[in-house]
Amino acid sequence: MKYIQKEKEPNCLTAYKKQSDASFKGLDSDCKKEIRQSLLEEQGYICAYCMQAISEDWNKKLNKYKVEIEHFKSQHRHPKLVLDYKNMLAVCNGNADKSSYGLICDKAKSGFDKTHDLFVNPLDRNREQQIYYTLDGEIVSNNKLINKDLNDILNLNEENICEERAKLYQIIKSEIRQIKRAYWDKPQIKKSKLQQLKTQWEKRYNNKFRPLCRIPLYLIEKELTKP
Repeated sequence: MKYIQKEKEPNCLTAYKKQSDASFKGLDSDCKKEIRQSLLEEQGYICAYCMQAISEDWNKKLNKYKVEIEHFKSQHRHPKLVLDYKNMLAVCNGNADKSSYGLICDKAKSGFDKTHDLFVNPLDRNREQQIYYTLDGEIVSNNKLINKDLNDILNLNEENICEERAKLYQIIKSEIRQIKRAYWDKPQIKKSKLQQLKTQWEKRYNNKFRPLCRIPLYLIEKELTKP
């Protein structure tokens, strides 16, 4: 899960909220499109929860876009926040188009919307730092509340997404080992090469973050803290 810096809400939403009968369902398609585009650009085209690629491409199986507007604090429990842009995130389709996969992200979370508010929060940089990744692709935390959200609410340790994270974990670990072997006796150059690798995963390409980018960043940052 990657920290998200919220930006200014779209003008159409600002204007629409002034209507006395304003509601999320009442938003027209043009304004929803503007909101989706704003969220995508804000998040670098990755899902707020699983960090997989999202876009406004059309998902033919689901007959909807490959990005959805998620309310971090659910509409059931927080009706006053349904038009609050700070409460909106861009998320994936949650495996709803893959019958053999388990539901993840907001599709898994929806079953708890009437009873549970997430403690883990992509809008809180501190939460990002409380999350780590394992060799087998699991996303975990030493905080019990975060772990509950990751596993039970968002189902982010679903088998298939774990496999994808594990593949990337192995690739980055290999790159780190190569740098360490090549510059084992040149600590400053080694640190510089690691910083360069970190920058590659921090930056956007055509305004897009690379999918699952927090995994490489976690591993590189961990390596950089070593003496």
